[in-house]
Amino acid sequence: MGQITSTIPAKRQQSIMEYLQENHSITIREAAILCKVSEATARRDLDDLSAQGLLSRTHGGAVLEKGTSLEMVHAEKMKVMIPEKTKIAKEAVKLVEDGSSVYLDSGTTTLLLANLLLPFQNLTVITHSLDIAYHTKLDSSSTLIITGGIRRDNYGVLVGSIAEEMVNKLRVDISFIGADAVMPDSGIYNSNFLEVGIKRSSIHCGETRVLLADHTKFKQKALTKVCGIEEFDVIITDKGLDEKTAEMIQKTQVKLIYA
Repeated sequence: MGQITSTIPAKRQQSIMEYLQENHSITIREAAILCKVSEATARRDLDDLSAQGLLSRTHGGAVLEKGTSLEMVHAEKMKVMIPEKTKIAKEAVKLVEDGSSVYLDSGTTTLLLANLLLPFQNLTVITHSLDIAYHTKLDSSSTLIITGGIRRDNYGVLVGSIAEEMVNKLRVDISFIGADAVMPDSGIYNSNFLEVGIKRSSIHCGETRVLLADHTKFKQKALTKVCGIEEFDVIITDKGLDEKTAEMIQKTQVKLIYA
């Protein structure tokens, strides 16, 4: 009997990237054993990851590409770029009004934004982030709704078909979305394919779609594409964004705001 092959390339590739984070290099044979696939399938997975710029192919294997964004747990994310994220959150809250319906994606910047919502009245806030649900304080006239779903331990989020089905039925005034990596010429990316579905649903439920991303996210690479830049109406970032990247964004119809 042959090996049991995973039918989900993204899941295999996530395993390969996690292995590379620990070991910095991988052979085709190691990738095949890790993912329980043939060496031919493992070679194709390495080629796909190389085409995405996430690793560099070597003779018989691959090494981790410098600058690749791998998923950090929530506690680690909360320590990174906090001054810039705080400024972005303060700029983002200017888009909120009394009576607004708002969707908040998971992430440090959206959590900082949630902490600024207390002064508003009659808000409806919806999220799949358990951290936002637990820590956010709202006026007594406002409502916070949590999606159902499967909890991802150490990440404080709910994912899966239950969460996606609920969000797909929603239409809110503004959806605030984060990203692990942003490539102006191709779109926004997430480091884990498990959250891609709920993130796509979160984007599409908003009448106005706002991407919150500090400038370091534009220098990162991540595993799975979520959507194109053109699906957003507004991008809010900090003043550390380089001119070349800013020019690429300004050529689209997306409004760029500096915090």
